[in-house]
Amino acid sequence: MIKKLFLFAIAAIFFASCNNAPKDQAAEGDQMYAAGTEVVMVSPDEFNANPDAFVNKNVVIEGTAVHVCKHGGKRMFIIGTDPENRIQIKAGDAIASFDETLEGSDVTINGMVDELRIDEAYLTQWENELKADNPESELKIHRGEEGHQHDEGDADAEYEQIEAYRAQLAEKNVDHLSYYSIIASEYKEKK
Repeated sequence: MIKKLFLFAIAAIFFASCNNAPKDQAAEGDQMYAAGTEVVMVSPDEFNANPDAFVNKNVVIEGTAVHVCKHGGKRMFIIGTDPENRIQIKAGDAIASFDETLEGSDVTINGMVDELRIDEAYLTQWENELKADNPESELKIHRGEEGHQHDEGDADAEYEQIEAYRAQLAEKNVDHLSYYSIIASEYKEKK
């Protein structure tokens, strides 16, 4: 009987400690830690093979940070075994920014998968914001490519990007393009 109580107490302590998100990285009440919320462990390769299967799901993913945006550190890109398959990680509300020193490090990310759908309405709105000279537009699309920082604030480069998306829509004969990212609620560098 005492052994059973002891094992029960150990199990209760273990589960309680697993549910406590660090206060400095995860906001209290964060969806990821809500009771009954399923968290899916996924590798970068599994994620990239079928990202739409994870939309609006909480995931834990491990990969190598290959890029942290220099302007504010709000985005980081990770890879798995295939360096061509980059996954965009966005800093959620509980994360001030990602540190540039993470580049080259293995990281573990907890977060919610988000889908950005680019269709004609999206492109038209982006174009209208460019015409209105809105430098804070949330519609700008950042994929973490080398040299992207040189195009920031360049309206001509953004118009070219809009036209490139329109060409992709026409070429693929689809009504939208989907881009997936993970909005991080917590992360840690693996050492």
